[in-house]
Amino acid sequence: MARQSISKKLRFEVFKRDSFTCQYCGRMAPDVILEIDHISPVKDGGNDNILNLITSCFDCNRGKGARKLSDNQTLKKQQEQLKLINEKREQLKLLVQWKEELDAFENEQLEIIEDLFSESTGHHFSEHGKIRIKNTIKRYGFEETLECTKISIAQYYNGSNESIEKTFDFINRICATRQKQELNPWLYKTKYIEGIIRNRFGIFNHKRLKHALEELVVSEDDYEDVKNIACDARNWTEFWTWINETYGTEY
Repeated sequence: MARQSISKKLRFEVFKRDSFTCQYCGRMAPDVILEIDHISPVKDGGNDNILNLITSCFDCNRGKGARKLSDNQTLKKQQEQLKLINEKREQLKLLVQWKEELDAFENEQLEIIEDLFSESTGHHFSEHGKIRIKNTIKRYGFEETLECTKISIAQYYNGSNESIEKTFDFINRICATRQKQELNPWLYKTKYIEGIIRNRFGIFNHKRLKHALEELVVSEDDYEDVKNIACDARNWTEFWTWINETYGTEY
């Protein structure tokens, strides 16, 4: 029967374990070509168990042939491998424990927000809703999500069934808006000016307006000046003309 080759995955694990170093001469890749050698030769019954595999360079592997390592060398290599495997096993246990504690902590945070929502609206989160809130917590943090839940309830819940879904949906939206406002403290006021123009003029160039407001509204005085122009102008064309004449810039 033809001898089966060692899988690439197993070869890589052995190379990693041995630090990509020949265990006979100490030379390392890429200075030498590395291969996988059997501590106990296959012809003598050796198998492909990782404890029986060792990293060897091309020259050492060819020169050694089917010659075994000494009994002391074999025992030392296997002891080192067992120690490494046990260390990896302990680290894996710690990783699993950490993940379980993290999941429990995330669930506790979710329960606090769900309890707040339920006490105010009488409704609990669906499974899909729980996933959405968890994602919001991961993105914006627990305290911010909790605060935005309070804001959404206060602003959008009015006791009707229709307002429940809206209140839930706006938790994430409020978080996103507050984050933008933190990055740009004048965002709220530029949105207010946009609202004035939208209500008064109906049709306007939203992209050009947004760009202009981001450039112009950087102080309280700027805000008042642009807001007054928006309130006094009779249409979008007049507003835009006044803006460019007042600030001497073509946006």
